[in-house]
Amino acid sequence: MNEQHRRRSRKGRTLKPELLACEPRALLSVYTDLMGANSLAAGRRSAAALVSRSLSPAMTGGSTQSIATPNNQGPVLNANGTINNQALAPTGTLTGRQLKIEQFRARYVGTFTVGAGRTSTEARRVFIAAAGTANTMLHSDIQALFVVPKDPTLAIGGVSAIFDRNLNSNTVLGFDLSAPVQNVDHAGRPNLFPKVSIDVNASAGVYDEAYSVGTMKIHYIPNGKHTRGVLSQGKAIITIHAQIYAPNVAFILRNATIDP
Repeated sequence: MNEQHRRRSRKGRTLKPELLACEPRALLSVYTDLMGANSLAAGRRSAAALVSRSLSPAMTGGSTQSIATPNNQGPVLNANGTINNQALAPTGTLTGRQLKIEQFRARYVGTFTVGAGRTSTEARRVFIAAAGTANTMLHSDIQALFVVPKDPTLAIGGVSAIFDRNLNSNTVLGFDLSAPVQNVDHAGRPNLFPKVSIDVNASAGVYDEAYSVGTMKIHYIPNGKHTRGVLSQGKAIITIHAQIYAPNVAFILRNATIDP
């Protein structure tokens, strides 16, 4: 170590920490925030008072008896059992524009797994997980479960759910599936569901309170190998062609422009 380096080292060891003054800043006034909050609260009180004046005492008084009765849940039914609510279940001939809106087409590619039945009445189960796109959802995923019964007189049952990857839409499209027992490929896997109806318990967002008709086709490409306990597995391609009607009042993004 040369003399110049030793002098620098001795000088560095003599340095001490020093506290520097901070630049003074004036805090924002809290009164502006308080005035804004009070203004919003006053607006809400005015709106609540306006709604209260518009309602009759019978509408605001409530009921001393339980309202958990069938007539207070779901749509009003006609004498023949049809729904007496044109918003939920429109009737008549569709316009060309509405027919175009109700068209649904989707294609998904993923994996399938065939396993044994879970009960004494099930011959086999098929589970599919896939990703793809639909004309109403740019990027989405599907999960599907098919059950083939042992009884040849019973129908093949299935259920599926399509999830929109745009979580802001809060959209899930659930289907209940049914097919004749003969709608299987050479390996006994269901390959065509001619009955595709909305599952209102699984659907949400755009497809809340919806109705559908359509078909679901499945093409299987086995990979030749499978894990222990699995009958077969490989690649699956799902194609859906359907017509779907929905009131479309549960799409959260429609309220994106509302300024509270």
